[in-house]
Amino acid sequence: MRILKLALILLFTASVSMPFLSSKLVTLVRGAKSPQPVAAAATVEAAALHISTNPADYVGSSSCGECHSNQASFFALTAHRKTQNFEKAEQRSCEACHGGAKAHVEYYQTAQRLNKEGKEAEAQALLSDEAKAKAASMISYTGLAPAAASALCLRCHESTQGRSEERFNFRRSEHGRHGVTCIDCHSSHSPKRTEFLLRDAQPDGCYKCHQDQKASFARPFHHKVPEGAIKCSDCHNQHGGFQAKQLRSWAGGDNSCLKCHTDKAGPFAFEHAPLKVEGCQACHTPHGSTNAKLLKRSDTRFLCLECHSNTPGLAAEGTGVGPPTPSFHDITQLRFQNCTNCHFKIHGSNLDPFLRR
Repeated sequence: MRILKLALILLFTASVSMPFLSSKLVTLVRGAKSPQPVAAAATVEAAALHISTNPADYVGSSSCGECHSNQASFFALTAHRKTQNFEKAEQRSCEACHGGAKAHVEYYQTAQRLNKEGKEAEAQALLSDEAKAKAASMISYTGLAPAAASALCLRCHESTQGRSEERFNFRRSEHGRHGVTCIDCHSSHSPKRTEFLLRDAQPDGCYKCHQDQKASFARPFHHKVPEGAIKCSDCHNQHGGFQAKQLRSWAGGDNSCLKCHTDKAGPFAFEHAPLKVEGCQACHTPHGSTNAKLLKRSDTRFLCLECHSNTPGLAAEGTGVGPPTPSFHDITQLRFQNCTNCHFKIHGSNLDPFLRR
């Protein structure tokens, strides 16, 4: 009888679940056959990367400078001038980014020759021919999709040139996924800073989008970013990473904060758990605060009591929140209201498990 009941229960469960499972199965099969967003992005990038490798299509940057003198002057001052020594024509100077210029140069030289010969009407007709003008056009980054524009830069800057490890993850970064391109922050022709070809120095360039952080740094207690002592990129990898907020390291390992605050790094014989589990942001706000030491709360005891509450049952053993305060800690008395008067080794101690020394 028990076996029969068990069989009936299993049969009923299977009959109820079958429609749901079959619909999920159909969804999975369709999803496997349908194109993914990543594939679509790759198609856009591939179209933008269609640059000729035929040396006959390239004329050299000297021809570009005859018309684009301003851009050529800036180019000679930037790190991109090093590309003039590259062996392959498609990796050299202006044409490395904008494609072979032979058709472009010949198109406008023909128009100039017609003007010199007094054939202004023919020259104007040539310049008005949209098909010929399009065939002679160069790659313009402002007209490309964000993924395609960045892909062109990453042909060099994701491989062997410069600090390539900085940009290995740009495509999956917060900036890359939200349509921020290389040219939003960098300018090859007219940078305000020749170092890294930045349009604006940090932090002003970052503030264009991150206005909330600009407000944080205006608070009375803040990291010295506005003063120029540190930069946003000291803590964040603007080109992408594997950590939240594009941090250069994570809370469970070598925290970004510990690069400067080395005395808090340990290792300690008796550690304060939040430092290893949640990181510094368990107690501190990283950009700016109205509280001293960038603390989240103005009163230290309330910050401690978020974990070490003396409310019955809230912080009992085994909950993982933190041990409750001892019974003799009466926080209504002034002597117990500032926890760090006694527990001043709050980040860790080698002598005392209660972080008192």
